[in-house]
Amino acid sequence: MDDDMPSVSDNSEINDMRLPKEFRGVTFSEYKKILVRNELIRAMLNNKIEPACYWTAELVCAGHFMDVWEAILFFIGKYIHIGNPKIVVYLEKRYDVFRSILNQGEMLNELQLRNHPIIRKLFAELISVLVMSSKKNSFEAIKINRQEEYDITQMTERLLAPSVKYASDSFMKDDPNELYIALNEFAYNISSDRLNMRNACYWVEWILDFDLICRKKKQPCCCEPRDFVKVESKFRTDCIWILWDILFSYCEKKNSTYITQLLQSLFQLFCIKYTTASCKRRRFLLYFAISLLTEHVPNNIELVTNKTIVSNVTNNINRVYKQLRQNEHVPTTDYLFANLEKETQFENTMRKLQLVQSVDTV
Repeated sequence: MDDDMPSVSDNSEINDMRLPKEFRGVTFSEYKKILVRNELIRAMLNNKIEPACYWTAELVCAGHFMDVWEAILFFIGKYIHIGNPKIVVYLEKRYDVFRSILNQGEMLNELQLRNHPIIRKLFAELISVLVMSSKKNSFEAIKINRQEEYDITQMTERLLAPSVKYASDSFMKDDPNELYIALNEFAYNISSDRLNMRNACYWVEWILDFDLICRKKKQPCCCEPRDFVKVESKFRTDCIWILWDILFSYCEKKNSTYITQLLQSLFQLFCIKYTTASCKRRRFLLYFAISLLTEHVPNNIELVTNKTIVSNVTNNINRVYKQLRQNEHVPTTDYLFANLEKETQFENTMRKLQLVQSVDTV
């Protein structure tokens, strides 16, 4: 490997012969992926940095980068939210670093990134910051009773908006009329007239569940595309974007640059590799967004309370990967020299990246 190419030390380099398809549903040490994800979240919740970094490395070494990001998004939405509100701006910037490396490297596959020092440091830093962040009372998903909640005769007590004007500014010509009442109730509950977070979250769940019912009946409930939504074209008509439209509309009324920045970063995180299924997985990011408009949001909380710990973790992260090497499937000599020309091309591309400073600066 070229001396100018960012590389890990020999004793922590993962040299495993398995292909990406062999890691489907499992991590590097062949644990079930869902169990490792749960252990990662448990470790972060219990403020255990070392175990959290270990479980993250299990996923990274198997190429499950998006699973790590999903766990991060779930964790900040459910457990941190306004306990460390600036974390969404930080995460957006760190995802941009990750995406730059991912997009600019001419890789054979994403598994090659597990030996990249910037990637290792980036995830170690992310996990450390999350673990040390102040936690708030966790959000719990509001359950919808389909037999009652979609019966109009039993819904009247839920309809509190004094007028139908609250969603009018965000409702577009080709949006589904059958959602207007629910959208108006949502808008009313995040407006200055009400500021009721729980009720607003209820209407989020009502709309998500209604959309799911329609899809199961092969009658998807589609909205008019919004210009501010930058996801795959086939997902731009998902009804979730009307909710975000309303959130941005009422955020503007607050006239707070700080809240606007937080909401915009939160929205960008919500859109990462978005599919329709993301709505349910990332519901707590929506709850977080609602809290920005309905709750007091502190602006004096430091993103990182102890930068020395973060620095120590990132500088020593290769010890974790060295520990994982004992579970390697050692390749043959033929494997080591396979596709050597392509790997050199990848190294040349990675040499051009100047992102270390971005990772080192929290």
